[in-house]
Amino acid sequence: MDVKTIDAAKPRASAYRLSDGGGLLLEVKSSGAKIWLCRLTIARKRRDMGLGGYPAVSLRDARAKARAARELAQAGTDPIAEREAAERRAAAEREAASTAQARTFKAVADLYIAAQVPGWKGTRTAKTWRNSLAGHAHPRLGKKPVDEIDRAAVLDAIGPVWASRPATARKVLRRIGSVLRYAAAHGWRLNDNPADPRMLRHLGLPALPGGRKYPSLPWAKVPAFVAALHAREGLGSLALEFTILTGVRSGESRGAWWSEVMLDGVPTWTIPGERMKGKKASDVQPHRVPLSPAAISALLRAYNLANGASATLADLPRLAQLAGASLIFPSAKRTKPLSDMALSEVVRRMNAERSEEAPAPWRDADGRAAVPHGFRSSFRTWVDDTRPADAEAAERALAHEEPNKVSGAYRRSDLFDRRIPLMADWGAYCTSAPTATVTRITGAAPN
Repeated sequence: MDVKTIDAAKPRASAYRLSDGGGLLLEVKSSGAKIWLCRLTIARKRRDMGLGGYPAVSLRDARAKARAARELAQAGTDPIAEREAAERRAAAEREAASTAQARTFKAVADLYIAAQVPGWKGTRTAKTWRNSLAGHAHPRLGKKPVDEIDRAAVLDAIGPVWASRPATARKVLRRIGSVLRYAAAHGWRLNDNPADPRMLRHLGLPALPGGRKYPSLPWAKVPAFVAALHAREGLGSLALEFTILTGVRSGESRGAWWSEVMLDGVPTWTIPGERMKGKKASDVQPHRVPLSPAAISALLRAYNLANGASATLADLPRLAQLAGASLIFPSAKRTKPLSDMALSEVVRRMNAERSEEAPAPWRDADGRAAVPHGFRSSFRTWVDDTRPADAEAAERALAHEEPNKVSGAYRRSDLFDRRIPLMADWGAYCTSAPTATVTRITGAAPN
């Protein structure tokens, strides 16, 4: 048999075979496919071993394969069983490689985050997890099989950021530990904790300095700061003022909708539980915020600025109902709230501005530039220093969790009635005449 004979072989109604001698056969199927076979005698039984199809396997290669198979059979080895065993080994190796790839630290971290997302509110938490691990863990741990990660590997990953950015280092280390515990729970690694900072210190990693709290403007300077905000234009300044007057977190005020505001009776802003800070939305109750006259005034100015209107306080209840499903502090996209950076940028610019009348920037007692979140501490300190009897109401105003879990399970009052006069007094204080004169400028921040 030669190549011309093979090429000239045409399909018939039923399959037929051409012999090359030595047990090598070419089977021509009715479909036109041509398959090489080697006829062997194994354990006194005749068997046909497939060698591949033509022309993928040439005549020369088919003869070589047939010769090798005959030699194995003559030596007492079953070439068919040998090939099947080799195929099983190769499949097992591919599966092992695939499993190893599926159980790298990065792959397991992705699985862990995906498993936690239903219990996290929004997408921001998942995004921060992915970004921090991608920036500080995956470069050194990402491709490692999760069962091979030990304390030395964690030290190698966390070392570069440990001393330079302690707050980031703590978060990344906790997240690495969470991923490794998730892997251990699934039986993918030993149930140890190589991300334990106490053990890492024994390998030469220094103890982290204590975390510092958010820079907070002393409460005595808050009226001057709010007056300076009045001297500025833009929704960012108004959103920051509203945040200060209500004592909420900036994310809660930036995401406020008009439908959440009720201005009849006791003016109230109700923040849904899913927008409150908490481990799971189902665990967090809606937070009622009594709106002071100062806060309502800020809402009116926000409405007029966002809508190009000139409404009055008397118009606001009706307009708030009409605005309904729209943001109070929208970004340029209107359907998206202002970013967190928008409020931080307001304070940053105010700190960067100078004038002869007001040379001092807005800083805390240690000289650090104030940040939006720090005004919650300004409010809380004002309560401690001027009206300590309202401390518990202030904690409810800040929506802090009850530290005693057992007590918190029974104490469910939000002390709303006590918070009405408290927030009214805070609003009145914030908008009272500052100790320094503030004029409309593009720059100055008072002392």
